[in-house]
Amino acid sequence: MPDLILLSLLCSKLCHDLVGPVSAIGNGVEILEDEDDPEMRKQAVALLAHSAELAANRLKFMRLAFGAAGGEGVAISLTETRRTAADFLADGRGELSWPISSDEENLALDKTGIKILLNLILIANDTIPRGGVVRVDLKRGESGGRAMIQATVRSEGPGARLGEGVEAAFDAAGASDDLNPKSAPARLATNLAASFGGDISVMPRVDAVEFSVDMLPAR
Repeated sequence: MPDLILLSLLCSKLCHDLVGPVSAIGNGVEILEDEDDPEMRKQAVALLAHSAELAANRLKFMRLAFGAAGGEGVAISLTETRRTAADFLADGRGELSWPISSDEENLALDKTGIKILLNLILIANDTIPRGGVVRVDLKRGESGGRAMIQATVRSEGPGARLGEGVEAAFDAAGASDDLNPKSAPARLATNLAASFGGDISVMPRVDAVEFSVDMLPAR
């Protein structure tokens, strides 16, 4: 039952993030059907194009963050992950700051790591209601004798703070009944990290929230 609760909440999160652009597409179609003025029709076409791009960007991001994107054994590159995250944030609250590293080829993550990273970016973006920056940093490290990739995701913006129930959702032992659509990605990221013995640290600061986790490199 807890897994079903988490899945239903992730579906709710997906629907919530898609309803805006999909509704805008419907509005654009209605304008095209009823409006003869060339300028209004031009604006409607622009609205359709923008809303369709927004919906596509959000679907692609959620597919990588929540789903089984690419199929079994198909690697997802950091380049694709960075581009997907940047497109997702482009029309939202935050701006992505994720510099390309000279050591990029040695920072590759497996699919579990990619999902954790994207969910942390999603959560970080939700912490900055008045806009700001979401910073991502990856570097090689070691934990318990194992090679690891140390990931840090940090949101910075006026009044940055965790939403209701999000910090508690990082506790894997917490009750699933206490989750909500905004906190569900935190529990998903926590469960994924626990699958290889990892743990996500959350550090609220003044006008910033920082998340860090050690993840396994791609094999």
